[in-house]
Amino acid sequence: MKKGYFWESAMVKNKRFKLEPLFREGIEKGLLTEDDLVYYQCFSIPDAPGCMTFNCPHISNMKRNMDAMARSEAVTQGRKMIQRLVRFLQQCMPGFEHAFLIREAAALGVRESCRIEGKYILKEEDYLNRARFDDAVAKGDWYIDVHSSTKGLVHMDKYEKGEYYEIPYRCLINNHVKNMLTIGRCISTTFLVQASIRIQPTVIDMGDTAGKACARALKEKIELADFSGKGLMER
Repeated sequence: MKKGYFWESAMVKNKRFKLEPLFREGIEKGLLTEDDLVYYQCFSIPDAPGCMTFNCPHISNMKRNMDAMARSEAVTQGRKMIQRLVRFLQQCMPGFEHAFLIREAAALGVRESCRIEGKYILKEEDYLNRARFDDAVAKGDWYIDVHSSTKGLVHMDKYEKGEYYEIPYRCLINNHVKNMLTIGRCISTTFLVQASIRIQPTVIDMGDTAGKACARALKEKIELADFSGKGLMER
């Protein structure tokens, strides 16, 4: 039995989404700019009738993710885009006539920036081949999901139910700092594979297994970079 309701709406520029003509009308009325059409997505919120959460706007000209000034400028730009989107929804989107903004996200949602160069780099071939490793720290099954500023959405070879690839311990260690583990979207992968491993369930599993690695390496009195990582996912 399902409780409540679920509703989703999305539009990506130049991808033949049914909503694009409505967004084009918003540009003609001076409510939106071309940048506002790069990506739009919203969802209903469980147990909160009448409320929506938005996975947008996409700030496509944000190029220097590690630059504090660039991030600050992107925050300002994002808030202006949100205000334009609110006015557009109120005036053009059926059902939003009396809508209002409750709050904005507290920080930018930066999807990709720095990654380490580890002892192993997880590649597209590993994703496509559903790779297995004897030093696995986590399983991944999210598709390669890139929001490209030039190509729109890039989705690659989605998995069927029960399929997965493994992330090896060697993606968490490197040849330069012996007693350090790297966890999260900044582990050693290619750009495209990072778009799969970055989701919260996967990075949570990485963190849990990394804790086990630290405990075992300490018990064996060896540096983390010298620890084999084998058997970490065994119960």
